Amino acid sequence: MVHQVTVLTELQSIISAEDVRPGSDEFAVDGIAPQAVVRPATVEAAAAVIGHANATRLAVIPIGGKQRRGPGNVPTRYDIALDVTALHAVVEYEPGDLTITCGAGITLGDLRKATAAAGQMVAFDPEIADEATVGGVLAADLWGPSRVSLGGPRDFTIGLRVITGDGLITRAGGRVVKNVAGYDLCKLYVGSLGTLVVITEATFKVQPLPKATRDLAFTAGSAAEACGIASESLMRGLSLRSVVVTRADERWRLDITLAGSEAAVERSARELASLAGDRGQETGDRDERADERPIGVRISALPSELPSLLEGLPTDARFLAYPTLGVVRMRLRDEGELPPLVAMGALIEDAPPEVKRGIDVFGPEPPSSAAGGLMRSIKAQLDPNGVLSPGRFVGRL
Repeated sequence: MVHQVTVLTELQSIISAEDVRPGSDEFAVDGIAPQAVVRPATVEAAAAVIGHANATRLAVIPIGGKQRRGPGNVPTRYDIALDVTALHAVVEYEPGDLTITCGAGITLGDLRKATAAAGQMVAFDPEIADEATVGGVLAADLWGPSRVSLGGPRDFTIGLRVITGDGLITRAGGRVVKNVAGYDLCKLYVGSLGTLVVITEATFKVQPLPKATRDLAFTAGSAAEACGIASESLMRGLSLRSVVVTRADERWRLDITLAGSEAAVERSARELASLAGDRGQETGDRDERADERPIGVRISALPSELPSLLEGLPTDARFLAYPTLGVVRMRLRDEGELPPLVAMGALIEDAPPEVKRGIDVFGPEPPSSAAGGLMRSIKAQLDPNGVLSPGRFVGRL
């Protein structure tokens, strides 16, 4: 390991000394703290830091709002924390063109304020605080219950400015909605956990804010009933924004948010009441005690198979199920609950470092070596010396 003083001195010779400081636990990832933290004021300065790291074989992990550092494997090395929060400007916003370009360090809260002023929104809906940064949400491909109607980050990201592992600044996509030339590298970079490139700027499609929203909640006698209402609502084309199924004390609950024009929301609410029949509408907050459990996993299944999957879970299981997507997010008390879920193909989204060590949170590498070989080839092209978030992705790339 290169001595910390040497690392700090070399970095201070590359960018402004005031943008470099010793590493600390504040920037730790899976219990590993960096030797240095840099907060470059420009994309060019960030590229210079990464270029230096590439030449000296120092591992770099980009850090934003520090809201979600759980996804991914334990890094094999970590020398420099690249704090992107200084890259927080709205670079270009054209409400008439339905696009916005911003720095990766802008928070979700600030991005929402910028677009709301024009009566628009970026379809970010991750279950995460407004202090999270755009770059972090894209790197981890975070999405929330509104994915059924709005899609995920890959669906509305039309352009990215990134830095490759050897310090080269490149662009993918563009700043207009109709991009048809070449490969859509945005979809490759989103969700790569900072292992291929560091995202510094993003361009998104925006859409009008809904004129009306309404939250409804219904009880159901079984998972099949709850999922059936959700499926029928989707097939009828109701104005669904999000659909979530939960259970507490053997009681099933279906939470639905409607969004759209006032007339569409009113019509959808009436049809939902008719679908729910004598199940009745309930009020009150959803049980969120699952957040107290330290291990988070995600299970995917065909929507048609979701009811049986949910019915087979322990009665004290804490989860959020998205029936129209076929996804269940669960929180576990300890690693002893993992084996049967991993056998079902569950991905570990969040866990203490001692749980993640010795396992691949994405599960075993596919039997076919072709997929793994292709991923390693792409990694070698974009990060030849393996300095970007080493070890955090599938197959410990």
